[in-house]
Amino acid sequence: MITYFSFIILFFIFFLVLKKQEKKNFEETSKILKSFVSKEFLNDISDDLKNDYERATTAITKQDLELDNSIEELREYKKELEVTYESLLTKSKQLEYSNQVLEQRVASLSNINSLSRTVLSIMELDKIISTILDAYFVLTGAKRISLYLWEGNKLINKRIKGEIHFRGELSYPEEVLSQFTKKDYKKVYSEMLKGFSITPDEKIIASPLTVKGKELGVIFIIEDKSKLIKSDEETISALTIQVAIAINNAQIYSDLVIKERMSQELEVASRIQKRIIPKKIKKVLGLDVATFFEPAKEIGGDYYDYSLLDEKTFSITIADVSGKGVPAAFLMALGRSVLKTLELQGEQPRCNVRKLNKLIYPDITEDMFITMMHSKYNYDTKTITYSNAGHNPLVVYNSITKEIETHSVKGVAIGFLDDYNYKQGEIHLNIGDIVIYYTDGISEAENKNKELFGIERLKTVLLENSHLSSREIKQRLLSEINNFQNGCEQNDDITFVIIKREE
Repeated sequence: MITYFSFIILFFIFFLVLKKQEKKNFEETSKILKSFVSKEFLNDISDDLKNDYERATTAITKQDLELDNSIEELREYKKELEVTYESLLTKSKQLEYSNQVLEQRVASLSNINSLSRTVLSIMELDKIISTILDAYFVLTGAKRISLYLWEGNKLINKRIKGEIHFRGELSYPEEVLSQFTKKDYKKVYSEMLKGFSITPDEKIIASPLTVKGKELGVIFIIEDKSKLIKSDEETISALTIQVAIAINNAQIYSDLVIKERMSQELEVASRIQKRIIPKKIKKVLGLDVATFFEPAKEIGGDYYDYSLLDEKTFSITIADVSGKGVPAAFLMALGRSVLKTLELQGEQPRCNVRKLNKLIYPDITEDMFITMMHSKYNYDTKTITYSNAGHNPLVVYNSITKEIETHSVKGVAIGFLDDYNYKQGEIHLNIGDIVIYYTDGISEAENKNKELFGIERLKTVLLENSHLSSREIKQRLLSEINNFQNGCEQNDDITFVIIKREE
């Protein structure tokens, strides 16, 4: 169909033709116009109109071509507009979805932050676990949850939420577990996954609980595959971090509470132990007496005791219980109480030690024992009668020979044998003679080179200071031990009693 613009051109050309060809008949002119409209161009045109007709047909063809090109461009532009519109529509939908996801994440983060503040304010592990598991059900699509924690070398199931029958608790030797890497723990958790029963429509996720490289345990979460979305996975990951931090804090707090309670209990035990150590005396029955007791920890297994049994008998005992801490202190208190009761019967030291061993043997475990030097000094005879149950020998300065002697008799530690006949020895004391009762905290005191103070240094201190009082000898001995250790930690209780006959 001819356009309006083409018709104007035709009309103009026709006007010219009419002007030039006034004498031509109207039929030819009409025929030409019809050919323009139908685009069926004529060949039999009179010569006088032929040039004008060709120019007109060329112009019409050109205009039609340009018009067709314009229409094609408009179609292409329309297509581009449609594509752009579809793209904008898609991006708008994506933006709307992203906005929804962002809102969900913001809400999830807000909930997690709120949860974090809540659980971090709770120090009871059971309450933390209950709160956290409830949060998983609220903030994710979790259907069932099982939480495990490492307790020592065991992986223990602490809580299940939902219907799960599998427990699958594990245990490893400590030497094996100490070598575990992150990869090893992951392998353990992956193997445990096989123990859970899930349907084909479910998926189980293992979330290890780790804080600064410390392996706390793992949470197994079961969800429907159709409901598991990326935001769920992100929430689970974020929750797992909060769980690990909260549990770690609770465990640290629990340890601190236990340590604080133990510290308080040890402090009470220490005060009790120091109270049962006899009050210091300077002189009794012509003897100058000095004592020292310093446990390596809050409480120790060493003890010394003395008492005036009658007007002429002075009892002196020193003992060392194997081990340290509360068990050693308890056994020490038991042995001391039983021995003091036996002393009231007035029997010889060997009889007291034998009865003591027989009475407390049933209450001593295989890994515990007591070494003891138990003695009595008689004022009339100026003689020390003693019995030794596996303890260090007495170190004696003889004022007549000016030499150091050691005195002992054989005897096993208390608690080794059910019934044992202990031996007995005697030492006559001259005026100026000195006797040192001691535990191995002195002889085994170490310096930075792991050298031991030893018995020879003790003898040297006694020999060089034999002219001094018991109290002064005590100070010299402590000074030598401190100089020898040179700041090294005290590894064992140090206990000793020094007696010097003055009359």
